[in-house]
Amino acid sequence: MALSLTRTKNEDLIRAHDPRTSRAELVDLAAHGKADVRAAVAARLDCPLATMLSLAHESDPRVLEALASNPNAPRSVLERLVSHKRESIGVLAQRRLRTARMYA
Repeated sequence: MALSLTRTKNEDLIRAHDPRTSRAELVDLAAHGKADVRAAVAARLDCPLATMLSLAHESDPRVLEALASNPNAPRSVLERLVSHKRESIGVLAQRRLRTARMYA
């Protein structure tokens, strides 16, 4: 499903938070022009794996912090974020990796 050109950013943000939003639409929303919409997708527990991998290449810290905080972010994404130049992102990812090892 392609993003509607008639929807507002606020409507897209609502869709990104809505648990009824399909995974296919989440993929579309992950490419949104507004970082807060992409961050909302990155934070979702049901964010598709390929979308998480794509979002790991983001430059906006809000998106990366949301991704690093996502309990379902895979180890490969967290390992990429550990070495991020923004310390807060690296610390979040490192904390998540340590926590994941405790429960592994």
